Amino acid sequence: VFIISSPPSWGVIFFMIGNNMIPVDYEIEKSSYTYYKLIASLSDVDIFSSYRNAHILVARSWTPEYFLWCYNTIGHDYKWWYFNYKTDVELYEYLNDPTREYLTFMNEGKPSGMAIIKYEDDPAGLPSLDDIDSMCNLEYFGLFPDSIGKRVGKQFLDSCLTQAALRATTMWVYTTSLDHPAALRTYKSVGFQITEHRIVYEYFPQLC
Repeated sequence: VFIISSPPSWGVIFFMIGNNMIPVDYEIEKSSYTYYKLIASLSDVDIFSSYRNAHILVARSWTPEYFLWCYNTIGHDYKWWYFNYKTDVELYEYLNDPTREYLTFMNEGKPSGMAIIKYEDDPAGLPSLDDIDSMCNLEYFGLFPDSIGKRVGKQFLDSCLTQAALRATTMWVYTTSLDHPAALRTYKSVGFQITEHRIVYEYFPQLC
């Protein structure tokens, strides 16, 4: 992380975190966390499984307003900050990507969670898996605060795997110790296996 000055007409100084410029009036904190990469086979997923009173809405695009509402409502306590510093153009491109599906988890008639699945054949950094036809990444997965503790996380994750199995044979996901304490256990409960873990040190803007 380093500090740069903006043009004089802006009157602002920025932190640079990666490729993101963060106004200096945001507090920056350094945190350590455990990072996990997990992989699950979708070959045994029951694509006809369903839960009473719960289903997913699958979209090919989202509006920035809806996405940021979900993103910040769900991720505020888990240091989800990245997309708050993207331009309108960058958000539009991310939310209108034909290789992604945008999922809203509906439970008892109201939104209870959000997820984004990215479909790809050979994600960088994964081991060679010659017998795998197609892979996908569960880029985002989370529950709204009022749905946590109601035992719907596994239902939503099962629904994500069911949806992904229509287009892919393997799913991978990242999670960290910054996420909800039940996240890693929930991923493992549906068949995800840890393939990598390490300690990471990173700077974060302090969210309000």
